[in-house]
Amino acid sequence: MTDRRPAMRERYRRAEAMLHRNAKSLVFGLETRPRWLPDSTAFWYRAESVSGHRFMLVDAENGHRREAFDHRRVARALSVALGREVEPLRLPFETFEYVADGCRIGFEADEGSWECGLDGSSLRRTAVPGPANRSGSLSPSGRYEVKANEGDLVLVDHLEGTSVALTSDAEAAYGYGSSPEGRNSAITDRLGSRAVAPRVLWSPDERYLLTHRLDERRVGTMYLWQGAPPDGSLRPRIHSYRQALPGDAELPSAHLVVFETGTGTRTDMSRPPLESSFLTPIELGHAWWSAGSDAVFFLHWDRDRRSVRLVSADPATGDCAVLVEEVGDRPIDLNALYYGRPNVWVKRDRQEIIWYSARSGWGHLYLLDGEGHPIRQLTEGEWLVTDLLRVDEVGRTAFFMGTGREASRDPYYHHLYALSLDGGVPRLLTPEDAEHGEWPPWVDFSPDGRYFVDRFSRIDQPPRTVLRKSSGELVAQVAEADVSPLLATGWRYPERFIAKASDGETDLHGMIVLPHDFDPAGKYPVVESIYPGPQATRTPRGFTDLVGESTRCLADLGFVVFTVDGRGTPGRSKAFLDAQYGKDGPAGSLADHVAVLAQLAEARPYLDLDRVGIYGHSAGAYAAVRAMLEYPDLYRVGVASAGNHDQALTNVTWGERWIGPCPGPGWEGQANRTLAGNLRGKLLLVTGDLDDNVNPAATLQLVDALIEANRDFDLLVLPNRNHDYAATWGTWNEDPYFTRRRWDYFVEHLMGEEPPPGYRVGGRG
Repeated sequence: MTDRRPAMRERYRRAEAMLHRNAKSLVFGLETRPRWLPDSTAFWYRAESVSGHRFMLVDAENGHRREAFDHRRVARALSVALGREVEPLRLPFETFEYVADGCRIGFEADEGSWECGLDGSSLRRTAVPGPANRSGSLSPSGRYEVKANEGDLVLVDHLEGTSVALTSDAEAAYGYGSSPEGRNSAITDRLGSRAVAPRVLWSPDERYLLTHRLDERRVGTMYLWQGAPPDGSLRPRIHSYRQALPGDAELPSAHLVVFETGTGTRTDMSRPPLESSFLTPIELGHAWWSAGSDAVFFLHWDRDRRSVRLVSADPATGDCAVLVEEVGDRPIDLNALYYGRPNVWVKRDRQEIIWYSARSGWGHLYLLDGEGHPIRQLTEGEWLVTDLLRVDEVGRTAFFMGTGREASRDPYYHHLYALSLDGGVPRLLTPEDAEHGEWPPWVDFSPDGRYFVDRFSRIDQPPRTVLRKSSGELVAQVAEADVSPLLATGWRYPERFIAKASDGETDLHGMIVLPHDFDPAGKYPVVESIYPGPQATRTPRGFTDLVGESTRCLADLGFVVFTVDGRGTPGRSKAFLDAQYGKDGPAGSLADHVAVLAQLAEARPYLDLDRVGIYGHSAGAYAAVRAMLEYPDLYRVGVASAGNHDQALTNVTWGERWIGPCPGPGWEGQANRTLAGNLRGKLLLVTGDLDDNVNPAATLQLVDALIEANRDFDLLVLPNRNHDYAATWGTWNEDPYFTRRRWDYFVEHLMGEEPPPGYRVGGRG
């Protein structure tokens, strides 16, 4: 009998080579991040190659490129100062900034701040915080800084060398500028001694600062049990944090406050405090200053998110006025993504407002007058505006990202458009058939708005970066990623596919990943990587997210892996997003996933539907278990990590947004434990004991129900790990032990092979 273990060990080695930390070293120029100069005449970016990296400066007018400074001379100066050789193409910093009117550069290296001439001359250490160490509480000029002092705020004037206490009445769980403990990282921050900078929003002229007083005094407490403290203590430790759950009467609330920097005068906004269970309005981008620093605008949602108001506040008096109000029978979002920045704009003279609404069934832009009355609908049709990027008041032009408008293209691809506020048809500014930007801010406009840098790609096309005028005219090709070392390993591009939902009508989009040595005549076990949102999609659109994708690692073990975005996820119509609202919880429409799998198998006979597995993290874990419980004859093996198996144990802003008010329709049967008796396959449940995003209680209560139902399962508890021991999409921060155990589980129980004994990810294999 042939010993297959050496071949399987080699597959593990190959899969490990595709982990993010390894695969990223085989790709160069994956992310080109432009940094515009304040005068908009040029931008610089970090250009990567096999030899190292250089900082390149690009002239906006003609696209000509040159080194941003003399790398050789700067390297020579640093070699002398640091007492070791510094190579010109491996400078010990990843970002810098021009100082002294562009005659010098400042950067962080060797835990210090440095400054030198463009030719490396006059290199010296500086006491001014460099670009890598700036606190979020600094004013735009760097003159002022707000610091926290046991819940109170202190204003520091770096120019005058003075400080003044802005507040002195903070209490426990009732302080200023703080972030809610329900932010999914409170214990992680505390144990890691991570200082959370005060949440402050500066007026453009720095005359005022906006902050809040956060009240969490009556919010319920959650606990984490740390059984193996890393200092070797034998006694377990209990950690507590405040978090509001669905149905709780008491929620964290933020009362907005303005301080005048010159006098320290405090002005409280006259509106009621804003619900802030997850993050505050300042953190979410739900509050902002007018361009003239004479008004604060903020958004006020009711708890059920079925009504929202745009409010204007006078920073000198605190007087508030409602400018716009929208009410609906379903939750209202002001961006295509739940956590996206609101697509709202107020003209400098406050006579016009751009407002985003999905009232037509699709997210679009509306022009209103200063009192919220409609002037005209700016965009319309069965396509989606996703992000309003900027508005040119003088040219009366709005620039926005949209999806689904270009016929015959992937409806998830983002494109940039321009549209006159006086009406008309949107103009496409990014013509390439690809995903433009991948993540906000999507494209990078110059400060004056005359140019933008666009980076675009597809899952079958590496990123390219171009410079365009705001008219869409191409100025120059800037950069193109080099993926040749990755392709040389035999890496295969995945394929996107289209299939019908369970209704037989709605198009769904997904991705299929084949083994590197795929044989179409073979028969392969199938694994679904699931994340049902509802606040995000699972299937990558651009190339960047593919590098280190967990699907590639599993495929190279010998599985065919697929993803699909069913109904109940964003990026399409309002009806598509709300398909599961008030029903069985945010597992997505699992019937859609089953229907897609059947269609894939019909078109691809190499898929073995007698061997189907599924895995997911967080909400993906909830969906993976739900799939095994609702469709036990199809999904035979599952791995569910950090699963929110009961939405009643999640942050109130999650559960009530995606199911509805609690108690109410959809809540009774949404917990996975209610279906525990349906389990037939092999299930591995995983949780970290310090998960302050999804409390381990969600997994343990499911475990309790499985025991009560007399079902067999496997459980892995990872000591001293929070929510981030795994990742929903990629492998950039996955725990090596967990990674190996997930591979083992599918290899043994789905493939029917023996995992290589003693394999250690990150070791010698």
